[in-house]
Amino acid sequence: MSTVLYRNTSKPLNITYIVFILLLISPFSGSASWKTGESEHFRVYVQHGIVDSASILQIAEIFYAELPRITRYISDEKIEIKVCDTPKAFQSSVHAPIQDWAVGCAFPLSRRIIIQNPSQITQAKLQVAQVLRHEIAHVLFGQYTQKAGNGVPLWFIEGIAIHLAKEWVPSRHETLLKHVFSRSIIPLQELTKEFPTLHTGADLAYAQSHDALRWFVQVNGIETLWTIIDRLHEGMNLNSAFESVLGYNLNVFDRLWQESLPQRYHWASFLSSSYVFWGGLGGLFILSYFICWNRRRKQLNQLAEQENIVDPFFRE
Repeated sequence: MSTVLYRNTSKPLNITYIVFILLLISPFSGSASWKTGESEHFRVYVQHGIVDSASILQIAEIFYAELPRITRYISDEKIEIKVCDTPKAFQSSVHAPIQDWAVGCAFPLSRRIIIQNPSQITQAKLQVAQVLRHEIAHVLFGQYTQKAGNGVPLWFIEGIAIHLAKEWVPSRHETLLKHVFSRSIIPLQELTKEFPTLHTGADLAYAQSHDALRWFVQVNGIETLWTIIDRLHEGMNLNSAFESVLGYNLNVFDRLWQESLPQRYHWASFLSSSYVFWGGLGGLFILSYFICWNRRRKQLNQLAEQENIVDPFFRE
C-alpha cells in the first residue's frame, strides 16, 4: 500500500505542508525492510526476508480452517502477522511491556500478532508453527469472547490457546511433575491477571494452564468446554459460566484440579520422566563400569598371587 500526496503546483509549498509530509513519510521510512504477503484471512509482514511469507500463510490458513466453531461467528477482517528479525525489533513492534523470554505476542481486539525471528524461537526449544498457532488461537478466542471483557482469567486464556493449538511441550510435563512432588503448585486464582515474570515461574504457570484445561476435558468432555466458551461469547464471565454449566464456581474447580494432581503425577510418572530415564541409564552405565572394573582388578590380583607361588618341583 502506498500513500500519494498531491499539492497545487501553482502556489509555493507552505512549511506546514512540509512538516505534514514528513510526518506522513516517517512511519513508512523503514517499510522497505518488510516483505508482505496475503491470503484470504491473513496479511504477513516479514522483516528482511528471514522466512518465506508463503509458509507462514499456509500454517495460518490451515489452523484457521480447523476452528469453524469460532471463525464463522467473527469478522473476516484480515489478521496481521509480523515476523521480526531481532529481539530489539520484536520489542519495538510490540509497543508494550513484555518479558525477555517471550517469543510471540497477540493483540486479539486489534487482530495483530507479532513473533520473533524463527531462530530465536528454535533457541527457545519451540517451533514456528507451534508459536504461530498459539498466537492465532489467542486472536480467534479473544474475538469470539470479547463480550466477556475482563471476565476470563489469564490461566484459562492461555490454557485455551494451548488446547486449541494442540500444543505439546514435554518440558512442561517435567515442570509440573517436579512442582507436584515439591508441593509448590500455584493456585489458579493467583494466575487470574498475570503470570510470574521469571522464566521458571512462567513455565510453571503455562504448564498448569495446559493441565487444568486438559483435565477439564478429561472429566467433563470437549462439548462441555465448548458450552463454556459459548457462554463467554454470550457475555458471561468465566465464573458465571462454570456455575451455569457445571454447578460450581472457579474456586471449587481450582480445588478439585489440585486434588487430582497427586493422583495423576505419582511415582510411576516420575520414573517415566526423561530426566530420570536418562539419569538412571547413566547411573546404570557407571555402576556397570565399576562392577566390571572391580571384577577385572580381582582377576589381576589372583594372577599376581599365582605368579608369586613357587612351584614345588623347583624347591631346593
